[in-house]
Amino acid sequence: MPSKQPGPKQKPPAGVTKLLSGRSLLKGASRRRAFLRRWVLRLVALVVALVVLWKLFVVAVGIATSKMWFDSVNAGHVYTTMLGAKILLFCVFGIIAAVVSGLTLFFVRRIPHRLRMSTDHDTFRWTFLKYEHRVGWVLVALAAIVPGVVVGNAATNGWQKYLLWRHAVPAHTTDPLFHKDVSFYLEVYPFHVLVVSLLTQAVVYALWIAVVGGYWYGAWRIRRGHRKVTRGIVVLVSLLAALYLALKAAGYWVSRYSLTTSNRGPVTGPSHTDIDAGLPSRYVMVGIALALAVLLLVNVVRLGRVRVLAVGLVVAVVASAAVGNAWPSLFYRFGEAPSAAKVDRSEIEHNQKATLAAFGLDGDVKTVSYSPSKGLDTAALTTLAKRTAQISLNDPNQISPTFNVLQQLQAYYGFKSTLDVDHYTINGKSQDVDIAARELQSGGIPGNSWVNKHLVYTHGYGVVAAPTDKVDPKTESPVFLDGGIPPKQQIPVTRPQIYFGQAFSPSSYAIVGRPTGSKRNLEFDHPGSNGSGKSAFTTYQGHGGIRVGSLWRRLLFAVSLHSPNVLFSSELNSASQLLTVRSPRARVAKVAPWLTLDGDAYPAVVNGHIKYIVDGYTSSSTYPYSQKVNLRSATTTTLTSNGSTATQASRNVNYLHDSVKAVVDAYTGKVTLYSWNQKQQPDPLLQTWESVFPGLVKPQSSIPNALLSQLRYPTDLFNVQRYLLAKYHVTGAGNFYSGNDFWKVPVDPTVAGTNATVSSNSNLSQPSRYMSMSDDGYGGQQFSLSSPMVTLNGRDLASFIYVNSQPGPDQGKFTVLKFPAGADVESPAQVQNDIESDTAITDKLTLARGGNSQVVLGSLEAIPLAGRILWVEPVYTKSKGGTVSYPILRHVIALYGNGSPSFEKTLPSAIRHAVASANTTK
Repeated sequence: MPSKQPGPKQKPPAGVTKLLSGRSLLKGASRRRAFLRRWVLRLVALVVALVVLWKLFVVAVGIATSKMWFDSVNAGHVYTTMLGAKILLFCVFGIIAAVVSGLTLFFVRRIPHRLRMSTDHDTFRWTFLKYEHRVGWVLVALAAIVPGVVVGNAATNGWQKYLLWRHAVPAHTTDPLFHKDVSFYLEVYPFHVLVVSLLTQAVVYALWIAVVGGYWYGAWRIRRGHRKVTRGIVVLVSLLAALYLALKAAGYWVSRYSLTTSNRGPVTGPSHTDIDAGLPSRYVMVGIALALAVLLLVNVVRLGRVRVLAVGLVVAVVASAAVGNAWPSLFYRFGEAPSAAKVDRSEIEHNQKATLAAFGLDGDVKTVSYSPSKGLDTAALTTLAKRTAQISLNDPNQISPTFNVLQQLQAYYGFKSTLDVDHYTINGKSQDVDIAARELQSGGIPGNSWVNKHLVYTHGYGVVAAPTDKVDPKTESPVFLDGGIPPKQQIPVTRPQIYFGQAFSPSSYAIVGRPTGSKRNLEFDHPGSNGSGKSAFTTYQGHGGIRVGSLWRRLLFAVSLHSPNVLFSSELNSASQLLTVRSPRARVAKVAPWLTLDGDAYPAVVNGHIKYIVDGYTSSSTYPYSQKVNLRSATTTTLTSNGSTATQASRNVNYLHDSVKAVVDAYTGKVTLYSWNQKQQPDPLLQTWESVFPGLVKPQSSIPNALLSQLRYPTDLFNVQRYLLAKYHVTGAGNFYSGNDFWKVPVDPTVAGTNATVSSNSNLSQPSRYMSMSDDGYGGQQFSLSSPMVTLNGRDLASFIYVNSQPGPDQGKFTVLKFPAGADVESPAQVQNDIESDTAITDKLTLARGGNSQVVLGSLEAIPLAGRILWVEPVYTKSKGGTVSYPILRHVIALYGNGSPSFEKTLPSAIRHAVASANTTK
């Protein structure tokens, strides 16, 4: 049979062709959109993954470099203990929050949502709910991760509370209200508060997820005034609310102990209202919260009604307002306030005792009635004044520019704006000295290259010291004991290089070291002597840095320091060490973050090495019955206001002990912590931290004698103590409540560190001063830290407070020279007013201010002398403007007792005339 030939291919109708072509185009466009969506999603996922990986890498770099730094100061166990505590807290509380929140959304998604179809008209929501099963696990994961990370991060901030709780050491002293050991309040109770707070936060996140998620998924609605709620969401919210109320009950129970530091009454501590209304109200609220929690659990198991849930929450709010707040407030208004002097007497007595103990004032304060001595003529008083005190002619608050001009040597060196005062044995005699380290100032480094800033100019050089009470009669400038290059040294320094100092910023770092056998010294050491152009170079020989010779370590620190040069510089080698965290206070704060540090880290020469000494305090705000003090307010003076010393954080403390002396070697950067004064005043907080970080704090007995002689009483602690003694010198609850015998810290009549004077209305406190002086104003000197105190109106001197700052068995003992009532002893502000209103003095000051000169008034010093106060104020002049302008001592002003001020060329002459005037007018 003939084969069937295929006929000609028939074309489809034109309409069909057009339809097929349109469908093909639609399919192609759809495929292109799907392809584009896939690649956009992949790109977004890639970017997110890269960002997450980079963040994780940065975190890993931070952990690795931090561990290296701690290892470089032999404190690796400190970092691992801190990191371990943080990880543990993050995991425990983060997982709890994640589980509670994740399960909440998990159950919300499985609640029968009968309201969804009938009430949802939102296109986006309806579309989302239609495809929600595809991304539901992502939503549950997000609902778990976000609260978990937030709560976990909050928990890590409480690592110190956790470690204190875990290693608590008893103090063997109990409070009068609950009869619990004081260590419970310092070390245990704060962690209990933290735990309740974190768990409550986790439940609150879950409640928000339940309410918002329930609405989104259609588990409840409010439309046109009609409420529609599914039983499932009622059960879930009731369960979470029951957990919340149970935690509130725990919070009320724990909060009972906060009454021991209540501020409702006249002093810190449980007032009459707190004991008779506040404490019972907390017991009542515990019962109410537990009862409501049980009610809501019944609603979960049996009832499942909205009304029960609403009633439970409303009752909780009303009870909190009525029982928790209104009851104590009304009791205070009508029961305590009208007769507080009587009903709060015991509270005041407990507060007085606890405050003195918490701030180290409970045993070593001696009060002496101070009145003028009779029978001493002008010659005898003048002679007595010479041996009574080393009166400062070189005011440490004013002569830093003098040090800079005469001893700076180069622009890349500099000194602290306020010098430190210490005492050394010079030629067999104890001598007060102004001392400062010649530190590297980054702003003066030649050029701005990375090599110069971090590899060449790496350190300062030597110390400069001058007696506080001597000036060169020819130049009227300080007589330098140490200074110059080559250095003149009466305080021998064998290792003058300063690689760690106060002038280094937090971001400052240096890379030092050279390979064995190499003769190349890259680091600039010091300029040539006598103006020669031949500078000296050196290489760091210490072991206080971090080894960065390997490529891997260089990469890590290039990321950590945000400096690619660390990775690519050819100057680095196998022996290179990185020196970072170069400020002494910052190094101590990193090694011992549980310490509160004094604002002034001062240099000391110990066996030829320059050391920085930082006083470390253990502090707390939960010591029962002790008065709360704002640390910044109590320690702020004209020195902190001008940046001479570090400003304390604005936080309340009611426990402050000088328990640690921290020493930082200026060459190696080694940080050494020594316990202090533990035999006289055992500190439970220090004992606990010693248990947390064994071996970190060395015993006081291991302090070398050369270092021991340079330890002094800390300034910030004394400033807090004088602030408290202004009130707590008063004995007896009745007198304390009336407050008519309170004192206050005097304002500074001259602005320290500037050239201007201020009125007595200034709110800047007068700084306390270090000076070797007599303990009674009749001869014999001891190195002391002192301050005058004035009456509340600021017009009269009420007392003179000083503490023995000389190392030995008497260090820390206070003496209060109290002036008799009606003695009319002038305050510093009044004395300054007498000086500046004296016509003879003002004429001479006006003459000195003429031409191109500027008068600089030194600090007004108070020195006890034979029952009265000798006031001394140095007067300097300097040229207006110019790059080499610095204060030069020109005159000395002195005033004794109620005499007239004298204005003389020399200190002996000024004292003689002041004493003569006082003897004439008495």
